[in-house]
Amino acid sequence: MRQSLLERCEAQVRNEAALRKVSKLEFETTMKLCAMLYADAGAEVDPDRIKECKGILKQRAGVLSNFRGNFERVILVKMALASDPAAYIDGVIGVYEKLRSGRKLPGEMLAMASTTIYENCPAGELDEVIEKTLESYAAIKAQHPVLTDDSDMPIIALMVMAGKDPSEAADQAEELFTALRDRFRVGSDAAQTTAMVMALSDKPADQKVEDYVALFEACKAAGHATSKDRAMAIYAAYADLDADLAEIVAEIGEVDEWLKGNKGYGALGVGASMRRLFAATLVLQDRQAGSLAASAGTTSAVAQAVVEQLLLILIMLLIMMIIVSSTVAASH
Repeated sequence: MRQSLLERCEAQVRNEAALRKVSKLEFETTMKLCAMLYADAGAEVDPDRIKECKGILKQRAGVLSNFRGNFERVILVKMALASDPAAYIDGVIGVYEKLRSGRKLPGEMLAMASTTIYENCPAGELDEVIEKTLESYAAIKAQHPVLTDDSDMPIIALMVMAGKDPSEAADQAEELFTALRDRFRVGSDAAQTTAMVMALSDKPADQKVEDYVALFEACKAAGHATSKDRAMAIYAAYADLDADLAEIVAEIGEVDEWLKGNKGYGALGVGASMRRLFAATLVLQDRQAGSLAASAGTTSAVAQAVVEQLLLILIMLLIMMIIVSSTVAASH
């Protein structure tokens, strides 16, 4: 394994161990995501800093806020990594209030979209980006009223910040959605999430689909692919990575095997599919950090945010599914 990649993996596991001491009742998936945020920032977990941020968050957001509950641990880590936690959460909440746009029951995915925009958009462009994000969301919602919901908002915001015109972004996502379903026979939810991630790249649609399918199938043949669901959207984030396919697959396999030997990555932890999602993300983050990615239409900041926010979406969706399943089971 490349030295920088090994160091990233070691930092991931080290931060997980530190976070377990901070909150022993955390979902493994959420805790591992938070550890990854620290590893990607090149920072170590500081329990006192998290405690300080928790006090600030309680002052800024009520118990029923979408910045509390399942999303609270993630937002606390993001605050802890910010130079000014109070200014960070105030800025994010400001974006959130504008993004709500009259929604009666906005979910935690809208809170994630707010962090995406605040962290990656120049202050002077916030209002324009928020307006275009809502416009793009409405266009995609019109095409797929059942499939589209607030969980799509963070990726749509990335599309806008990558310079995509709202109507063009919706048309591109639709073209890719159709191609994925026809070419790859993937489910509609997975196809929509993947299509929107692919739309961030300016490469020809046919090439993006072929490259995506090739990467997934190569990982599958090597025994290191995610399940064929929304988790597989991570491979779409590789669209602009200038690297040999065999090298990428080998590295994902190396990280997958390495993670398997660590706490919480087996069948009793996050499971094989989620572990491989983490493996593919760690490899991509490391190559981006090492300036090995050749961007074709996205800024470095947006390219990194694609990986982080996509993982956020997938993990939060998984947590929501677990909660809903538990609630249904308890009612019978």
